[in-house]
Parts: sequence; structure tokens; C-alpha cells
Amino acid sequence: MKLIAVVLLAACSLAYISVVQGECCRASLTLSYYVVGGTCADAGGHRGSRGCTITICADGKAQVGTYCGRGSCNIFGCACRNGCITGDWLNSFYSVNKGRRLIVTDMSWNS
Repeated sequence: MKLIAVVLLAACSLAYISVVQGECCRASLTLSYYVVGGTCADAGGHRGSRGCTITICADGKAQVGTYCGRGSCNIFGCACRNGCITGDWLNSFYSVNKGRRLIVTDMSWNS
């Protein structure tokens, strides 16, 4: 019983250390918006109860998977292979959708 407790404590400590040392990529931004003269899918989103919605990473593109890492992340969203996706969030979303008339009506941060 004591051995199991020691092994569990060691495993938890190692998991905690990797979270503390690794960059975490949990942040994402959920946007509500309208596309003038287009559809929600034109900007990568889907139709919701209040217009279009999309959850993006910092590069302005739709979040793929659970976290905004450039590669796989651990279960805490940290220590992602090749770091976090970078960019300027909302400005990146507008840049990715250049030529489309978008009206963003609401934003909320996720972490």
C-alpha cells in the first residue's frame, strides 16, 4: 500500500513539473459574427442562435482539437510540440477572411 502511494505521488509530481515548466496553449477566443452577403461557413464558422460562431486560435483560424498548440499537447494543454499558435487573434481573423465583410458582435475568452 505504501509503495502504491509513493508511486502515485511521484507520478503526480512529474505531471505537475511538466505543467509548470511547459508553455500552455489553452487560450482560445469564441466569436459571434455576421457575414454580409455570405454564409457562416465562408468564414469557417457555423450558424448559431445569434448569428455565426467560431472558436479561433491566435492565428485567426478555427481551433482544431482541444488546444491551440502547433502540435500535440499533454492533457493539461501544456508542453505542446512546437509551442503555441501565435498571432493577433481578432486582427488575424480579419486577415484570414480578407475580402469578406464581417461584423463581429461578441467575443469571449476560453482557457
